Amino acid sequence: MIRQYREQVTLVNERESWASNLEDSDINETLGRFRASARNDRLFREDRELLYQALAVLRELCTRELGQRPYDVQLLCVLAMVDCQLVQLAPGEGKTLGLGLVAILFAWCGKPCHVVTANEYLAKRDVTELEPLFKRCQLTSRYLDSETQQSQTEEYTANIVYGTSNQFLADYLKDTLAAGERTVNRLSLTVGYLQGKASTTLKMRGLHSVIIDEADSILIDDASTPLIISGPQPDPELQRGITAAKEIADHLESGRHYWIDPVHREVKYTSEGEQRLESLIDLLPPLWQHPDRRREILQQAIQARDVFLRDHHYIIDDDKVVIVDEGTGRLMPGRSWSNGLHQAVEARAGVPLTDPNKILARMSFQNYFKLYHRMAGASGTLQNIETEIYFNYRVHTLRIPPRLEPKRVVRPYRAFQTNEAKWQAVVQEILQFHERQIPVLVGTRNIEDSERLDLALRDCGVACEILNAKNHKKEAEVIARAGRRSSITVATNMAGRGTDIKVDKDVLDNGGLVVLMLEPHESTRIDWQLFGRTGRQGNPGEVLPLAAADDELLARHLPRWLKPLNSAIKHGLLANGLMTFLILQAQKRAEKRAFQHRQRLNAFDRKTREMMSFIRTNA
Repeated sequence: MIRQYREQVTLVNERESWASNLEDSDINETLGRFRASARNDRLFREDRELLYQALAVLRELCTRELGQRPYDVQLLCVLAMVDCQLVQLAPGEGKTLGLGLVAILFAWCGKPCHVVTANEYLAKRDVTELEPLFKRCQLTSRYLDSETQQSQTEEYTANIVYGTSNQFLADYLKDTLAAGERTVNRLSLTVGYLQGKASTTLKMRGLHSVIIDEADSILIDDASTPLIISGPQPDPELQRGITAAKEIADHLESGRHYWIDPVHREVKYTSEGEQRLESLIDLLPPLWQHPDRRREILQQAIQARDVFLRDHHYIIDDDKVVIVDEGTGRLMPGRSWSNGLHQAVEARAGVPLTDPNKILARMSFQNYFKLYHRMAGASGTLQNIETEIYFNYRVHTLRIPPRLEPKRVVRPYRAFQTNEAKWQAVVQEILQFHERQIPVLVGTRNIEDSERLDLALRDCGVACEILNAKNHKKEAEVIARAGRRSSITVATNMAGRGTDIKVDKDVLDNGGLVVLMLEPHESTRIDWQLFGRTGRQGNPGEVLPLAAADDELLARHLPRWLKPLNSAIKHGLLANGLMTFLILQAQKRAEKRAFQHRQRLNAFDRKTREMMSFIRTNA
């Protein structure tokens, strides 16, 4: 397959001299011809002569408008995505421009084209960078901004719309609710119009083409949680029960009265704990004294104290609990935990309790993306998930060889007995690199760790930049300085996917940017997204991952038969190779569990659709 696309790139290159000799007036006429061909569905047919010409002209326009000439590897990716494939492209190889070229080709068809990014920062950045090219290609482009209070109907009138998966799916569900009993499609809306029914103003123009950046995160990782549109439903009894459950939880001690299953996070009571609960049962309102209800509400109260932690899983902003996405490190305003858990967290955090929500509409990201007629995408980390992607979306995955051989050096995990020992070592490592004027990017898994490291460095007389969900508005400024000499940047996963750190030339001559990973993630793909911030486009760089025997990943997911080896590390067997092996085994188990959870969610959604349909279907 790669060979076939390389041959096609050669054919594009043969037309490059023709495209470079075109005057502006000739280009305008040529673009009109391409657009008409796309509307007639002739641009993507087997006879690809028009497509090769279009790519040659687009390459020339990139040079004129953006000062960037797409590499052959980028054109190869464009050709694969035109065929509705997902491509794995090495970090720094130019996914942004490649996705933009595909968006132009799809948008010329005259139907809605959505480009899904990992976060709003990337959506705004990509539209800003590519807008001159889009305009020259006679197309309009917009990005969805969640902070804009006005209706986003105007944004969807653009030929190309950038946004996050949450924004697109939420707007689709809102349109579904606005349409009421009618199905949202052209036929039903036309029939409603002919019948004289009041027209409903919908945000979206429809679903046709979607191009997904960081496809593994959006199609796989985010698929484990459905998006729910809900409305407040006052429930005074629940609020009284939540408040009483918090008071009872304050009388219970972890390890003595209960323990928490590290895998499923379920609360298990000891015999002493059961007796303690019986003595405190009268604190609960009568409605919650039933054994099943009591266990449910008390489990939420205990989880709100011991599992869902402030500055790990949420922050407090304006007396409200705002959830932090563990995978991206970003805030998720407007999202809430269900079944009373959110109110339990609010009670623990000491903020006013909100009303629980009533579900109005619900859909998984898997089922949403299946609604598009055409889907393509790219990512730097599609390894080990090709089968799942094809099973769920019927889309093939293609790995693209890098344009330049990577010079990034990834060291084995450095093992530590405890987290405290690791913390002491990481500060010393940062100071040593700082003395050599080498910039360092430190990746942490949560906000609390990033702030703790900031304080530790300040105690040593060294200042650093922090990038986490609390100061996300300064993201562009922090990223712009991260590649400068002697800079120290401490970041959560916000500095992972899509972040392009520009490294100064004198820094490259000194070995490049150093990435320190404070703790491994549950997915190797997230680790590699952080590693990919250095050593981009064939430049030098170094990655130093750290791990302790009591890290959360090993505590939750290490297979039982390997726990004695982990205990050996706790007792002084500091073998880096052994730690690397244990981390990989724990990540494999975590990824397998995540896959099983996604399969259960998919099956649940399928059964729900069947129950709500008049005709049972096997789709």
